[in-house]
Amino acid sequence: MKIELDGKQFALRCDMLALARAKREAGIDIAEIGEDVVQVGTLVYFMAASGAKKAGVPFKYEVDDFLALIAVDQLGYLTGVMSAIMGGEGEKKAKAKAKA
Repeated sequence: MKIELDGKQFALRCDMLALARAKREAGIDIAEIGEDVVQVGTLVYFMAASGAKKAGVPFKYEVDDFLALIAVDQLGYLTGVMSAIMGGEGEKKAKAKAKA
């Protein structure tokens, strides 16, 4: 999945590398991430780094530099991206509401 932040495109890859790095380096447990916007942004960072590695593209961002690319008005967008890429509860709840 591709996203655009501050005019820059990133390919996200949700794989074991991204999840392991998020847990190891940032203490993020995806089972408990909830709506913490900083954790969501940080997890997106690790997915973008993994996507770049898979594509053989340099990824020259530190976590803080990457988070600085995310505008506050994009937080809802990123939450939706996370639901879509991980098949999360948010997507399931939205589909259930649509059927009701």
